Amino acid sequence: MKDKIALLMEETGCDAGQAELALEMCGYQVEAAIKTIARLLKDIVVLKARFRHGPDRFGLFLAVANAKSGALLRSRAVLSYNPAVYAVSLERSWFDFEKFLYSCRLWEGSLPGESLDLERWLSSHFRHRRSVEKLKDQFEQALSLEIEGILKPLLSASSLKLELKKEILDLGQFQSLRNDLEKSTFGRRPRSLPRSEELLVLKVVLEENPQGTAAPALRSGDVVSAQIVDTRDIAQYLAKLFGGHSEKGPLPIAVPVEAIERVAPSGVLIRVRFSVGVCGDAVVPVESRLIAARKTQDGEYPSWWHKLFKA
Repeated sequence: MKDKIALLMEETGCDAGQAELALEMCGYQVEAAIKTIARLLKDIVVLKARFRHGPDRFGLFLAVANAKSGALLRSRAVLSYNPAVYAVSLERSWFDFEKFLYSCRLWEGSLPGESLDLERWLSSHFRHRRSVEKLKDQFEQALSLEIEGILKPLLSASSLKLELKKEILDLGQFQSLRNDLEKSTFGRRPRSLPRSEELLVLKVVLEENPQGTAAPALRSGDVVSAQIVDTRDIAQYLAKLFGGHSEKGPLPIAVPVEAIERVAPSGVLIRVRFSVGVCGDAVVPVESRLIAARKTQDGEYPSWWHKLFKA
């Protein structure tokens, strides 16, 4: 019994009481209990927002977080001169809203650099455990004011029109949409990412170090050292554009981790983000140790990391 409770807690993130209840409801069948617990855990908070700054700048923001674990599961943003961005309904599911947001990044008028900066700022705010844990109980009006407070300095805006919708989902509702995602153009795509046709996914390798971070221990937001080894023409062009290629071959680029996922039989799929619309996938053995850096409590990366990539 204790082993089943421990397994259920590990698989679903529930506590011991919830695990025991689910097992009792399912005749102590672990597989059935996993499906049941997913419907009991109503801890997924979804924030969908659209905003307008001045007469000609429009944006969208999506955040998905687990209020119980304090984990930020999604953080997406786009900023554009295209007013069609602002036309999206906030009644769409988070999945459809995310697809629309990624499509907006490819439209004429999109501001790729500003979009990525916006996404990073919002991700940084909601990556703090306390910010995530309080989302479930916050009213939409309070959340709107909180996000406006983040956006105004970033956009140098004295005024901002923002509309926000908050939803609470159970884990099963979130996973049922997430599992509809398809495979990417290279290997298997992490389930926590948008459809592959909205992204260019490059083949990359990650630099290893015996004293580095264990691959399964990486988190979203950690920075790793990646080399683009994709032989496609577009990949080679982008490698040069990103500073990851020389006459002697590929050069390492410091890039943030966007998602990780265990893959059979004993590997870890790691997705890194180069820019808006361009990611990289690498599959490494589970025992690999990688060159990686994680922000300190002050929000900065260790000094050795900057020295490593200093020109």
